[in-house]
Amino acid sequence: MKIFKYQLLAIIILICFAGCEVLEPEDDNVYDIEDLNSVMTYTEGLLMNAYRSLPTSHSTFPLAYASDEAVNNDPSSSIKAVVSGGWTSNSNPFSVWNSSYESIFYINTFLTEMEGVKWYWENEVSDSLFAVKLRAEALALRAWNYFNLLQAHAGRGTDGEMLGVPIIDTILEINSPVDYEIQRASFNDLVAFIVADCDTAIKYLPTRWSDTDNPERDRAMGARNTNRINGLTARFIKAKTLLYAASPAYSDGTYTYTTAIMPAAFVLVLNGLLTSVTPANSALLDFYNNPVVADHTLNNREVIWYSSKQNPSQSWEQQNYPPSLSGRGYTNPTQDLVNAFPMLDGTPVTEDKLNSSNPYSGRDPRLAKYIIYNGSSFKVGGVTTTFNTKPNSTSENVDAVGSSNDYSTKTGYYLRKFMNTDNVNLDPKVNSSGMHYYTYVRYTEALLMFAEAANEAGGPDALYGGMSARSVMNALRSRVGITSNAYVNGLADKYAMRDFIRNERRIELCFEEQRFWDLRRWNMIDEMKKPVNGVQVSEDGTTYTYFEVEKRDFLDYQIYGPIPYSETIKYPIIQNAGW
Repeated sequence: MKIFKYQLLAIIILICFAGCEVLEPEDDNVYDIEDLNSVMTYTEGLLMNAYRSLPTSHSTFPLAYASDEAVNNDPSSSIKAVVSGGWTSNSNPFSVWNSSYESIFYINTFLTEMEGVKWYWENEVSDSLFAVKLRAEALALRAWNYFNLLQAHAGRGTDGEMLGVPIIDTILEINSPVDYEIQRASFNDLVAFIVADCDTAIKYLPTRWSDTDNPERDRAMGARNTNRINGLTARFIKAKTLLYAASPAYSDGTYTYTTAIMPAAFVLVLNGLLTSVTPANSALLDFYNNPVVADHTLNNREVIWYSSKQNPSQSWEQQNYPPSLSGRGYTNPTQDLVNAFPMLDGTPVTEDKLNSSNPYSGRDPRLAKYIIYNGSSFKVGGVTTTFNTKPNSTSENVDAVGSSNDYSTKTGYYLRKFMNTDNVNLDPKVNSSGMHYYTYVRYTEALLMFAEAANEAGGPDALYGGMSARSVMNALRSRVGITSNAYVNGLADKYAMRDFIRNERRIELCFEEQRFWDLRRWNMIDEMKKPVNGVQVSEDGTTYTYFEVEKRDFLDYQIYGPIPYSETIKYPIIQNAGW
């Protein structure tokens, strides 16, 4: 924790300076408007600093590169060392320790300094609502950061106990080094702390930021807050934390899947249950660059919390478009991920289909939406482009496996998900950009969390709030265009449904920083160790040959991430076993 000592010192010096110049009352105990605005802006700025660590770009996908989702085509990537056995406590590209604790320290400082601040001097009602809203917002954001720490750093310690991370909920004393030598809380205590912060935030935050006919309320709670954390997200964080606590890698029986069901169900109830999960609303899956989402006057049913839009930009496409589209092709989906996509009728893809001359026809529509494969066709800048990854003996195909182009695919595939193909054209003659924004919480993940918890607790057809795991999964598949529910309806028990839900989660949330952590919380050690594969298409396009692309050299203890080495040499904090 000493890593933040000087940073906090700077904050407190600023606070003291502001206290001398602004917070100290004049003889007549009256502020003018400049003083009031200064105090309010300064104090809220502490909270705004806590938002700075939130990601805003889908241009690179380190967690996908380290799982079975993709291979990284960037030779300088640190992930290549990780998957080759180089993941250590001193070299951990998945660490969120510094960024999360920095945000938490800003939040704790804000919660202390906000007391007594006049947030809106013209109206007492608005002033009170600002105070309530900002405190609840800070607690929700603190819960978000502690969940990220749990996900990346909780685990079984060298003492044999399941541990979380140090819990800090106050400003630490600069002149007391011992205050920084905080031991890790138990895993269950960390879960309880996150849930408590969520519960308070849920009580006071609106489900979504929206305007009403009440200007006093809208001033504090209105649509102007759209890109800030909201009450529905606080419920989501609570549900996801409890789901992790019930998962095989963490559970000691204190928290069960039953505990996670109702928090997840509340998210569903408040978001309209399955009313929006229909084929008519399949366009909601274009959440990553849909301009409708970014219109804060609409409550998009799929996107619950997202960043402010970045418009215009093209960095995501620069990194991931194929070379033929002037991109760097860094993210190459694996054959293993492609094999997870079922047939159009919902049945798993067969070996015969994969070994046919057209393994992509008649497949789940999400395959074409998320991945560029041989024969893929879509419009770029209004012009229809058909891709092929076949070698050409007369003139080199820069998109083919084995091309001399540095950016050609290693697996036979390129990434389409998150790419704004409607607007971004990297051709130097066009060089057009498009809107992007980063999605933090989407409804589909809440549906998948509910289905997982409901199935584990009661089986495929157990009803919770009128919904079952089977009914939710059928709705999700129907929405994307799967033509039959027969396969899902034929899953006889929770074990078959478990495998199915996990595969659907793999498909729906691919490249959304879930799979890496999911394999670990499910304790699927064998899966995280498997090498990943690609495909070579023959020059005539009739033969598909599958081959190993990259090994995954992980050890059993690496189901849990490490405490940073830099922390362990500062004081005797307990490390996770094996690290």
